[in-house]
Amino acid sequence: MEAIPVLRSKPYTLWIHILVWVAFLLVPLLFIESATGRERFMIMGWFLEILMAAYFYYNYLWLIPRFLLRKKLLEYFFMLLAGLLVISAFNLIFILSVAPMVEHHHPFSFWRTALFPVYPAIMAFALSGTIRITMEWFNNERQKKEMEAEKLSSELAFLKSQVNPHFLFNILNNICSLARKKSDETENAIIKLSQIMRYMLQDSKDERVSLGMEVEYLQSYIELQRLRLPGKVKIEFTTEGRPDMVSIAPLLLIPFVENAFKHGVSYQDSSEIRIHLAVGDRSLSFRVSNIIARQKDEVVEQGSGIGLKNVTRRLELLYPDKYTLNIHDDGNQYQAVLNINF
Repeated sequence: MEAIPVLRSKPYTLWIHILVWVAFLLVPLLFIESATGRERFMIMGWFLEILMAAYFYYNYLWLIPRFLLRKKLLEYFFMLLAGLLVISAFNLIFILSVAPMVEHHHPFSFWRTALFPVYPAIMAFALSGTIRITMEWFNNERQKKEMEAEKLSSELAFLKSQVNPHFLFNILNNICSLARKKSDETENAIIKLSQIMRYMLQDSKDERVSLGMEVEYLQSYIELQRLRLPGKVKIEFTTEGRPDMVSIAPLLLIPFVENAFKHGVSYQDSSEIRIHLAVGDRSLSFRVSNIIARQKDEVVEQGSGIGLKNVTRRLELLYPDKYTLNIHDDGNQYQAVLNINF
């Protein structure tokens, strides 16, 4: 059974309802000078106002959620009319019972007495309908935003989970390559991988991380790549500004670096990868460029292909209208430039 909105609301909402109705009952007494008039209002007027309050909550708590919001319009208006007839009947019975004991200035009229509650009832109907429908609209908007936020969170978690296996797959391929060569750097590579995994499994769970930590993560990745690449592969990574002063979504920059190693490394031809990060007070610029290798490294190539699609989608979700991503590919050189305004 659905809880009554007034009762399930915050405590001050219930007190607002109580105070409004108390004021509705007492304020008219301030404008009635005679004691007889106040007595008559306290008997006749209060009873009518109580009927109006009953009609207000009849529509507010029962008719609107049960009929109007379910688009049962015919039943809704029928029940409204039935409630109005009940109020008129109660008012008529009360007037017939109490009128002889209360001084009044008008002769009794059956139709006037029966129809007198109609206008106040229309006011109660309009007020209760406006308040309840407005509340429903705000609740629907809030629920819609919560659903959008939940969907966004789920989608980001899914995209982020795709990045991690992709990255680990490439790193394990690198270590496998070192092991095949029986390189003395294999142990060092495993240590660096453990540091990277610690970052991925612990720090990257946060919505934002220090850009300085992300830079260290990129440096570790690059060092792992250096271990297995020949000396003629030139890798340059420079930073400008203070990365520690900026926060960023984790694992957002690595796909661009991965992509550079994927397309820019060759054992036969000269290879060059340049990475530059410039950090301002409220912005960053990240540029990755590489010469497109004619004979690509198969170890790096294997398992790639989803990183840039994921990072583009994450940028759309995390930094809408606050980023630009320009990619230039002329067949010889590939360059990606990402700018984010925080």
